[in-house]
Amino acid sequence: MPTDALLMTMVVVAIFVTFAAALAWADRQTSAGRVDLDSRR
Repeated sequence: MPTDALLMTMVVVAIFVTFAAALAWADRQTSAGRVDLDSRR
């Protein structure tokens, strides 16, 4: 039973880390686009 709980905890943490990485990547992509548009004006 403790092994199952540890495995589930690791899966949940991996999901949150992946989601956080995706948000950070998307924010970097959109903020870079905004900076490029502003610098061209």
